[in-house]
Amino acid sequence: MARIAYVDHSYHRSTLSTGFLVEILQRRGHVVDRFWDEAWRGGAPVPWSDVQGYDVVIMFQSYCTPPARHFRHVHPNVIYVPMLDQFALWQGPVTPLSEFWEPFQGSKVLNFSTALHGLTKSFGIASHFVRYYQPTRPPVAPSEGLHGFFWVRRQSQLPWDSIRRLIGTARFDSMHLHLAGDPGSPPSEMPPEEDIARHRITTSTWFEDKKDLEAVLDRANVFFASRLDEGIGQAFLEAMGRGQCVVAPNQGTMNEYILPGFNGLLYELDALQPLDFSQVHVLGARGWESARAGRVQWEEAEEALIRFILAPSEGLYAGKYQHPSVHVQGAAAAGAVKVDVMSRKIATRLRRVAGYAFFRKTRSLWHPLLQWMRRLVSR
Repeated sequence: MARIAYVDHSYHRSTLSTGFLVEILQRRGHVVDRFWDEAWRGGAPVPWSDVQGYDVVIMFQSYCTPPARHFRHVHPNVIYVPMLDQFALWQGPVTPLSEFWEPFQGSKVLNFSTALHGLTKSFGIASHFVRYYQPTRPPVAPSEGLHGFFWVRRQSQLPWDSIRRLIGTARFDSMHLHLAGDPGSPPSEMPPEEDIARHRITTSTWFEDKKDLEAVLDRANVFFASRLDEGIGQAFLEAMGRGQCVVAPNQGTMNEYILPGFNGLLYELDALQPLDFSQVHVLGARGWESARAGRVQWEEAEEALIRFILAPSEGLYAGKYQHPSVHVQGAAAAGAVKVDVMSRKIATRLRRVAGYAFFRKTRSLWHPLLQWMRRLVSR
């Protein structure tokens, strides 16, 4: 079984949103050690020296400082798992990303977004795409009336005022607002008194027990997504699994799961217009069916996912990138990598001219030198 280092953004330590991948690997007998990156809030990053000795290094959103220009030069099996929301593509044109992706050239990327899968492949990096769905249970959403839930996580991006414009003249029988912003976000603001009365709004800021939050969620049949984009989207996926109609911006990853008017509702960020809530019960039921079918597909894709994780990167780049032939470690790693790269360059150049009769006839002279260099690297 493989020893796997799992480098993760420490915010996920509280959300538990990335544990599903660890669970799959551990269930199959692999040893997974988790390393939490605190650099995003001024803490310590995970040093490469802590993880370089593992068979597989998975870096989920956070990543170690590259010890060389490319991870492939220091480790045979590095996997990066990007999240779509870390690129904030909804903001429009972004800084050229070639510098960001450069260290992962010749390594592997695991994508949970079709948009990121295409982006990764456009940079020539081996990418494996899989769409995640959570386990489902019998739908619990109310079958009558309009009952909403909205977590005001990012006041500056998606406040109650935006939801009010989407509701328009519709009247909700109940609406719960969870006023708890993400770290670094402005404080969540209360809605006006007239909105509180019109939609029978209740609020919360904290739940001591997650079961209390789940009880509030179960009373809704309309779930307003709380962010403009998602990495995977665990919150709205849970809502689909409850049979709720998800209302979300027409952005990733929500628009990779939701077909508007069929299994949910999408809206344009730059043109907020009242939505039609007359079919939310039907849309919620279809959303639940989508989640149930998606979960079956996810479980069927597990075997291919594990193969991708365990397979050394070199096999995916035959004839494209040069990889170290062995996993070198310690103080001699840098020198061994240089020797290995040099030997492979020599081998490549010799293969290009090996068709000439002169080099075929002199093989007994240069081939022993090539073998000696390879043995030197493998020590």
